[in-house]
Amino acid sequence: MNRMMFRNALAFTLALVACNSIAASFDCSKAANFAESSICNDGYLSGVDSILARSYQKALAETEHPDELRQSQREWLSVRDQCTTQKCLDQTLGARVTFLDSYSRVEKSKAYAAEEKLRKDEYEAQRQAEDLANSQRDQQYRIAQEQFRQQKQQSAQPHQVAQTQSQSVQPAPSSQSPANVVSAQQVRPAQPVAGKPAVLRMWQAFWAGPAWKYTLLIGSLITCLAIWRHHTEAATIYTDYTDAAITNALPAIGAVAALILRWLEMPGLVSGIALGTGIILAIAYAVFATFRTNQGALSITLVIVAKLTLITVFYALIGMLIASLFSNSARRKGESQARAAARNSREKKQTMALITGLSVAYTAFTAWVCRRPEFTSLSECLEFDTAPA
Repeated sequence: MNRMMFRNALAFTLALVACNSIAASFDCSKAANFAESSICNDGYLSGVDSILARSYQKALAETEHPDELRQSQREWLSVRDQCTTQKCLDQTLGARVTFLDSYSRVEKSKAYAAEEKLRKDEYEAQRQAEDLANSQRDQQYRIAQEQFRQQKQQSAQPHQVAQTQSQSVQPAPSSQSPANVVSAQQVRPAQPVAGKPAVLRMWQAFWAGPAWKYTLLIGSLITCLAIWRHHTEAATIYTDYTDAAITNALPAIGAVAALILRWLEMPGLVSGIALGTGIILAIAYAVFATFRTNQGALSITLVIVAKLTLITVFYALIGMLIASLFSNSARRKGESQARAAARNSREKKQTMALITGLSVAYTAFTAWVCRRPEFTSLSECLEFDTAPA
């Protein structure tokens, strides 16, 4: 039974192929005109006719409009049969093979474009579904937060009512006269409210306005002037590598010590003291080394300002870059969670590369500023000598 069904299916398939293919090849014994007889008698034209038949079958298999291609093939056969010379047949067959090959490529490109569009549509639909799910989760989270806040307020209201009732039940002392009560009420609002310290207010005003920009500009100009005087040997910024290393490493040591103390869950005041100690020691050593290797108030002032400007700008940039590593930027509009994570990872890698490049550039610049390209002992750097190196 299965063998019979297989034979019937095979016969049906062969019949379908025979019906769907209007090939250029034919039975030479039934040649009815000059074109067919010439193709049968000429080996070259017969080979071209076989190639044409394969090209037609390939185009028919790849097209989405087989009826149109069959009609086109019938029309071409009528044109071919009108040829009366072998040259005409050669040109007609060659042109048809070229047309069918181009037709196959075009149909294949259309199929690929349709498949690519379908794949993009599926991806876009999936992305929109993810965005919709994310927005729904965010909305549910906000609703849960609002419900929790309302429940917290409702639970706090009975306690406030009971406290108010207990306060209203307490009788007022009979020993106080109305005048004393009025004076007490007038004095209570007049109590001063503790404000921010003056130093903190000045610091906030400094960063809120353009003052820090002018300070940075003036410091940069003074630094350039100090470097110029350094290379004319009128002043000395850094004596050697040891001098530069001590000046620039003390703030980093203080910051590392503060982080270690914070990791050990020490009070914040202890971490602040460690950081402040490193900064104060760096400033003190910069002033000490400047007085040790320079003479004259102008040179000393220029060098101290240059050192503090270079160190402050470098560590401020490094600190901002490190802080950006621990802050994830919010998702942009229409951006999926996977793309946002990939973008954050890429931005962190770029920030790490920027930190490394900035550190290497600052180290090379500091080495270039040193008077002597060598390391000396710590005792030599701490030895006070008023004569410039």
